Amino acid sequence: MNKQEVIEKLQKELKYDDEKCIIINKIIEETFLIGRKNKQKMIDRFIEEVNVNDDEANKIYETFMDIISKGLKEKLKHPFKDLDK
Repeated sequence: MNKQEVIEKLQKELKYDDEKCIIINKIIEETFLIGRKNKQKMIDRFIEEVNVNDDEANKIYETFMDIISKGLKEKLKHPFKDLDK
């Protein structure tokens, strides 16, 4: 899954504009995904940079993790799917 696909899925799931989704993706790229402290860092940056409340920041985090996990599952099921294009 490439960067543009992730941004498009964030737009679809969260109903945010392109600008907010790019900021969200930038925050996620700059922070290591695994770890409780890193999750809190991301949520704090969502609150600060995207101007959302704590509940909405958690929703953004959970939505992103869901998108990534679905992408990984798809890649495991069909490892050479991208080569078919």
